[in-house]
Amino acid sequence: SKQWYQRRVRGRQQNGIRDLDFSDVKNKKSPLNSMFYRSKDKEGSDILWVQPKFFDHTQRREFEQYLLWLIETRPGAAECSQITIALALDGVGLSQVDVEFNKFFINYFMYHTPDTMKRMIVHNMHWLLNGVWKLLSVLLSEGARKRVIFLKNKDIHQYIAEELVLSCCGGPDPHCYKA
Repeated sequence: SKQWYQRRVRGRQQNGIRDLDFSDVKNKKSPLNSMFYRSKDKEGSDILWVQPKFFDHTQRREFEQYLLWLIETRPGAAECSQITIALALDGVGLSQVDVEFNKFFINYFMYHTPDTMKRMIVHNMHWLLNGVWKLLSVLLSEGARKRVIFLKNKDIHQYIAEELVLSCCGGPDPHCYKA
């Protein structure tokens, strides 16, 4: 639709997406590598794995731009393809919560690319973060809140095949970012 296209173009312009190039990040030891595509969910959508415990608050803008670059250059980057976002929250406490980045993350997926995110799996969220979720959830529409799914180790297999779950989420795949 025309509105979808306008939101998408506006988001690209506001964030200078055409000027971004992070193609060399994978070759470096960088906290940016705590966000990456790996495998597909049970419905065949690409999974963007995010490990927030490695985020560096002093580099927030770089993390935001890298996220945008990942979305725009995703595998099979058909304009209509959807992704599953898996937030691996093991070891994440209140000190690692960057509310500004979370607002950016939510706004981008809800307003600029609302059809990109099929679902967001929030894995092993510490109970202390429930208050943060309550604050952030009021920013979301009812439909967006329904796409956010909270899971523990054994439940992640409902959405991701057991052999494809990363070790940081209790699975056999060792491909996790390590600082």
